[in-house]
Amino acid sequence: MANQILTHISHVGAEHSSWLRGIEFYNDELAILKSRLQEVSYKNTKEDAKKQVDHFQNQFLVQETNLNRLEHEINAHFKNMKSDIDTHAQHLGNSTIAEHDALRDRYIVQEKIINELRHEFNRFLCEVM
Repeated sequence: MANQILTHISHVGAEHSSWLRGIEFYNDELAILKSRLQEVSYKNTKEDAKKQVDHFQNQFLVQETNLNRLEHEINAHFKNMKSDIDTHAQHLGNSTIAEHDALRDRYIVQEKIINELRHEFNRFLCEVM
């Protein structure tokens, strides 16, 4: 049997709360962006603007879906962590840590995607307003 290195829960526990707060923030931000998009849609009837509106509508929906999936996976991972700490006296095993690291990477990528989308949308707003 391979050696299992255990990590104490305190090293990773706070990240879950931070990620969930971040997801809530980005969901709120997407709602604001969607509202601004709706305003732009009503005020601009140009074909190019309508195509961009459709693009952003689709992207906002995709990112909302991605955030919801990530939130679900974080919550599921949290349950796995609880099971692991019960088994290993407040410590996490290698597989749980690897899963945690993968979720961290996904969260960071999701954050980057939403920030890039927001900047792209703001450039669009400057063009059409």
